[in-house]
Amino acid sequence: PSPPPPDVEPLSPDLRNAKTIREQLELHRKHEACASCHRKIDPMGFAFENFDPVGRWRTHYRTDGRPQIDPATELPNGDQLADIVAFKQMLLKREPDFARCLTEKMLTYATGRRLEPLDRGEVNKITTALAKNGNRLRDLVHLVATSEIFLRK
Repeated sequence: PSPPPPDVEPLSPDLRNAKTIREQLELHRKHEACASCHRKIDPMGFAFENFDPVGRWRTHYRTDGRPQIDPATELPNGDQLADIVAFKQMLLKREPDFARCLTEKMLTYATGRRLEPLDRGEVNKITTALAKNGNRLRDLVHLVATSEIFLRK
């Protein structure tokens, strides 16, 4: 997605009435400049809400009244997910697509540039090798670091 407009603050400055992340983001989405992207990206994050900022599991927020966390979400494509387990199952059903997307994102990060149509062959080579080894992240890092795309950057 495009970066946010320069005049948009990270979160709405007046979040005093919001007790949950979901409520904060609802206030944030009231800004039309934010809403167009956040309608697409926020739903995936709700599935991760049971994890606090350092990755510990939680069932309630630490704000006034300790509201219970609601990880249920509906993705932009209409898929309903109850929690992080359902999110993981959804990703596993799309494992080849997920592996390819992660490969492309990692290559973009590693090279500091956008991938071009000419890079498709190398992306295919990496994702094929990755699938043969069980799509392990450690292997992806190695394959990216030894790829022609990375070495000729």
